[in-house]
Amino acid sequence: MLKKLIHHFIFSLPVVTKKRNFCQRDEMLEKQAHELLQPHAPELAKKVSVRWNKRLRTTAGLACYQSSEVILHPALKTISEEEVDKTLRHELAHLLARARAGKKRIAPHGAEWRQACCDLGIPNERRTHQLPFVRHRQQRRFFYRCPSCHQSLSRVRKPRRPIACLSCCRKYAGGKYDERFRYSHE
Repeated sequence: MLKKLIHHFIFSLPVVTKKRNFCQRDEMLEKQAHELLQPHAPELAKKVSVRWNKRLRTTAGLACYQSSEVILHPALKTISEEEVDKTLRHELAHLLARARAGKKRIAPHGAEWRQACCDLGIPNERRTHQLPFVRHRQQRRFFYRCPSCHQSLSRVRKPRRPIACLSCCRKYAGGKYDERFRYSHE
C-alpha cells in the first residue's frame, strides 16, 4: 500500500522544465545569418539559430556545431552594430567551415575557417577580438613537472585522468600517451 502511495505521489508531480531565460533568441540576426549562409551552405542556413547569452563572460561569441547555434555576448550591443555583425560573421564562419569539412577534423582558426571568413565578407579576420570584457582569472593551485624534460605545468583543477608531457610524448612515443612522461606533483 505504501509503495502504491509513493508511486502515485511521484508520478503525479508536475514535470518541471528548466527555462533558458539567460538565452534570448534574436530573430533579426537569425534572418541575417540565413541570408549570409544561403549561397554557401543552404542546409546549414535552414537550421542556424542566434541567441544572446548573458552568462558569457570573456568571449564575444561561440559557435555550437551540434545545434548549429551562434551565441553572442550581450555587451556587443553596447559597443557597436559593426562589432555585432563582425562577431556574427566570425562565428558563422566556424559553422560553415565545419559543415564543409564534414567528419574531417579541422583547426578552429585554420585554413578552412579563413576561407569561410572570406566567403562571408570578413577577409583577414583575426582569431580573437580585443574587446573590453572583464576577465576573471582563477588562481592555479595544482603544479606538475615532466620527469623527462622537467617542463612545468600548472592547472586550476586537478586532472581527472593521468596526463603526460605532450612534447615528450610526441618526441619519443609517436604522439601517444606514454606512462614514462606522466606529470608528477611538484
